Amino acid sequence: MPNKRRSLGQHMLVDRKVLADLMTAADIAKSETVCEAGTGKGILTAELCDRAKIVISFEIDRELYQNARQQLHYQNLKLVSADLFKAKTVDFDVFVSNLPYSRSRDAFEWLATQKFKRAVVMVQQEFADKLRARPGDMNYRAISALATLSFKMQELFPVKKQSFEPQPLVNSVVVRILPRKIMSIEKIRSLNLLFSKRNRKANSIASRGGLRNFDSGESRIDQLPVDRLAELVELMLHSDIRSI
Repeated sequence: MPNKRRSLGQHMLVDRKVLADLMTAADIAKSETVCEAGTGKGILTAELCDRAKIVISFEIDRELYQNARQQLHYQNLKLVSADLFKAKTVDFDVFVSNLPYSRSRDAFEWLATQKFKRAVVMVQQEFADKLRARPGDMNYRAISALATLSFKMQELFPVKKQSFEPQPLVNSVVVRILPRKIMSIEKIRSLNLLFSKRNRKANSIASRGGLRNFDSGESRIDQLPVDRLAELVELMLHSDIRSI
């Protein structure tokens, strides 16, 4: 099972100093409901339960879920054996998670569709670099544009790979997220569709989809400012374009 979890990017936080810093960053009030993706061994879950009114913790791994049920005895804890990122709506104030690398994109796409106050998440540095990438950067992707459109983000502090068991290959970083704009699933899909042709000229893509009223000069999809990308996504939705 450890090898399987390593392949899925599941690395359990074991550093108590990092955990304390994470809790300080989350600044959870006794009146707030917290949503956690990945109960794991419950080290983060227990800290959340000590601070929040309610903690809703999702765990997709059946063995970890069963262990958590036996070991975590909190009246304010709701353990759910399911994939959080397939849930349409969850009522919560704060999202806190040590995200598996393999699910980081899923998490941010899901958060973009949710209503919440703030989120504090731990992601691997490589993914954080994609989040802050700008048009024209080599690692500018659909998730970069989505993050810019949907959130205000701040990198808080780095986390060494030695803070996890098993150790990942790279270091991580804790990011604070404030919601800017809720995105529909349809818009996210259209944005991903555009970036599947990220090296193509935006005008060419627009024309192929029958959009004659979009002009972006010679810019490629991955060079468009996010406001122009958002404009193109809106045009695609209104024209019901599902392939380009």
